[in-house]
Amino acid sequence: MALKGTVVPEPVDVGQIATPVFARLPDVASIFRLRAERLASLAPANPLDPYLRFIAAIAQAQHETASTLPTGALPGRDHIAFCRAHEFPLLDRLTWKRDASFVAGARAVANRLKSAAMPEAAAQALAAFADRDDASIEALAERLLRDEQAAWETAEVPFVGAALELYFARLASQLDPGDPAPVEPRNLCPVCGAPAVASLVETARSRQGSRYLCCALCQTRWNYTRIQCAHCVSTKGIAYQSIANGPKAVRAETCDECRTYTKILYAEEDADVDPVADDLATLTLDILVAEAGWARACPSFYLLPEAEEGDREPLSRAD
Repeated sequence: MALKGTVVPEPVDVGQIATPVFARLPDVASIFRLRAERLASLAPANPLDPYLRFIAAIAQAQHETASTLPTGALPGRDHIAFCRAHEFPLLDRLTWKRDASFVAGARAVANRLKSAAMPEAAAQALAAFADRDDASIEALAERLLRDEQAAWETAEVPFVGAALELYFARLASQLDPGDPAPVEPRNLCPVCGAPAVASLVETARSRQGSRYLCCALCQTRWNYTRIQCAHCVSTKGIAYQSIANGPKAVRAETCDECRTYTKILYAEEDADVDPVADDLATLTLDILVAEAGWARACPSFYLLPEAEEGDREPLSRAD
């Protein structure tokens, strides 16, 4: 589908933007509960209604499990100082040794989901996941973090992904707010090194107009240049795609340098936007942007491998 219009950079009034804090750590007491509520509110009239409610059940299970788990092993001050000095993530997802609270959280989330409504295929995948021994759950998590999971394991990804989110978010929430520092490259999470699932333009007084990348794993948000690709960090060829007459709070930021896109959310259009919930609820936008030639920059634990057919609206560029 052809795109119309000439793209110009988004206007930013620098004089109105206060110096924002670099990183905002997740609040595990509320983040998953609010996500469940957001998914439930977005589900009605959405072609993915049953699936959004299923993911809402996962988020609710994460919320209910969070307060029941042990603290978990945190990095020491020497480790944090070393990472800051060398621009490394504090809890690098590929090298950090997970403690027993990870598997405990995985099993607790799975147990809470046994009574939830879900597609038959998901129920079978949940049963398979719950039957794994501890070592098998750890091995699957490792493969997922390295994007090396087998095709036959795809159906279990939402469950192990939810457990990883819960584990890393709980650790991130216990760090000192001043611990995270920029890493190299700057588009990776300063806490766990994961890419961003989306970005968010803030409206809070101290952060008005500031853009934060939203971690796909530990749920940390970190300040990032307003007009810059969240994948290749280029500042050239950036455009903002939206569905004509669609929701104004979610757009796709496309990059002509690397031909990828990342969702960008605008809190001024909807104060309740959530990076995961609103990403899933705007799957039509993914379909149209993909048809126009851009690839998704960051995979989602919850994104359906094959989109359901639904009404497709014309895609337009946001000037």
